[in-house]
Amino acid sequence: MRENLPRCLFVGTAKAGTTTIEHALKAHPQVAIPCKETFFFDHEHMGQGRLAYPMQRDPGTIVSSEAAYRGLYTGFEGKTTVEIGTGYLYHHATAIPRIKAVLGAETRIGIVLRDPVERAWSSYMHFVKDTHEPLGFRESIAQEPERAAQGWDFMWHHIAMGRYAGQVKAYKEAFPHTQVFFFEDLRKDPEGFMQGVFDLAGVEQVALPPVQAKNRSGQPRFRALQRLITTENPVKGLVRPLLRALVPEEKRRMARKYMKEKNMQDGGGLRPEDRAWLRDMYRADVEQLSTILSKDLFTLWRW
Repeated sequence: MRENLPRCLFVGTAKAGTTTIEHALKAHPQVAIPCKETFFFDHEHMGQGRLAYPMQRDPGTIVSSEAAYRGLYTGFEGKTTVEIGTGYLYHHATAIPRIKAVLGAETRIGIVLRDPVERAWSSYMHFVKDTHEPLGFRESIAQEPERAAQGWDFMWHHIAMGRYAGQVKAYKEAFPHTQVFFFEDLRKDPEGFMQGVFDLAGVEQVALPPVQAKNRSGQPRFRALQRLITTENPVKGLVRPLLRALVPEEKRRMARKYMKEKNMQDGGGLRPEDRAWLRDMYRADVEQLSTILSKDLFTLWRW
C-alpha cells in the first residue's frame, strides 16, 4: 500500500473548535483522519513523559518518528487525508520547517482563532472540569511561567497560546495556502464555516448532520465522581480488567464521556474585572494581528 500523506493540516489553536472540525471532516465520505493529533511536528515539546499526566501527555499518544507518522497514512486510496494538531500553531518555530520537509510548502494550512480572552478562560476551565486544576483563575495565570519552565504541556500555557500575531504571521509567510478561520463564525454560521473548511481541504461540499460544539467546558457537580472518572484510583484499577474484557474500547470511551457531561454544570463564566484585565494584556497583540489579517478583530470579538 502507498502512503497518502495529508494535503491539509489544521494547526490550531486549542479550545477554538478543532474537535468540532474533526468530527465534521470524519463524517465526510471523501476524508480520512487516521489520528486527530499525532504531535509529530512538535513532539520535542511534549516532554516524553518526564512529568505525570496531566502535566504532560502520555508518551504513548505521541508519534515521534517520521516512519511511524508515514505509516499512519499508508493506504486510504481515493481519500483526502487531513491532520488536526492543536499545538502546531503555538509551536510554530519547530513545526513549520518539519511540515515543509515532510508534507511540502504547498500544504494547505488551516488556522482557527478565538477571542484570546475567552480562549484563555476555556483553556483554564478545561482542567477545572476534570479536577486537575486546584487554583483559582488568576492564581493559575500567575503560575503559568513557572509551569512552562518545568515543561508542563502547552495546554497549560493559557495566556501565551493566545498571543496569536507572531504565530499566524509565521505560517502565512511560510505557506501560501494558509487560511484563518474564527471560532465565532463557527458559532454564528456552522454550515458556512464548514463550507470553508471543505474548500480548504479540497473536497466537495456535502450535507452533514447539524454541527455541534464538542469538548464543552464547565464545572463538575460532584468533584469526587469526576475524580473517579478522570484520574487513576484503586477502584478503577480493580474494575478496569473486567471492563476491558467485556466492553469494547469505543463503548467505554463513550460511557466516560457521557458520565463526564452529565456531571457537568455551568462554570459561572469569566468575571468582568478578569475580562478587562485580560483584554489589556492582549490589546497590543490583537492590534498587530488585525493588521496582519486586514481585519478589525476588536469588532469581531466585541471588545
